[in-house]
Amino acid sequence: MRAFLAVPADPAWVAAAEPLAGRLRRDLPRASWTRREAWHLTLKFLGEISEEDAERFAAAIAPLAAASRAGALPPGGALLLPPRGRPRVLAVGFGSSERGAALSELARSADAAAARIVEPQGSLRRVEREGRRPFRPHVTLARIRDPWPPSAVAAFREAVESAELPPFRCDACVLYSSRLNPAGAVHTPLRTLAFAAGAEVGA
Repeated sequence: MRAFLAVPADPAWVAAAEPLAGRLRRDLPRASWTRREAWHLTLKFLGEISEEDAERFAAAIAPLAAASRAGALPPGGALLLPPRGRPRVLAVGFGSSERGAALSELARSADAAAARIVEPQGSLRRVEREGRRPFRPHVTLARIRDPWPPSAVAAFREAVESAELPPFRCDACVLYSSRLNPAGAVHTPLRTLAFAAGAEVGA
């Protein structure tokens, strides 16, 4: 199965972002727009793995997630990926914060955990390592196949940065399976790993 680890969508953030996404979809050129069900923060994409490897990965991540405190990510404007050249992914980013730093550490730990689980015949042998790529928490709104004119890219950036979006609440991470179908990917939670309550990491 295809699997990935992510912070699930914050309902309050989704409710605030939906009108923005609707305007962008209506006013901007054609793109592959994501559905609200896919508005999560990906920490680690695992690709095709076995159920056994997924269970081992979840067991390795569980204590790390439990040690990571709950909190919220502050708004951070538009994020275009790659950051240089023709953008292929249009997203909403988040500002620098303690919560963001904690998620970045968890993402690095998830990357390392995936590598440690590799066995001679293990399916995780093919998991791509993140290497030195910085972790940028974001919610993908669209993927572009045909290049947009610079004016459309600028319009996306301006619309996102002028939107009044709330902080994105992070209380847990979830290991999902992902099944592709003609209407889009269907994400099924396999295991939810709660972050620590109590003293929270703020913006």
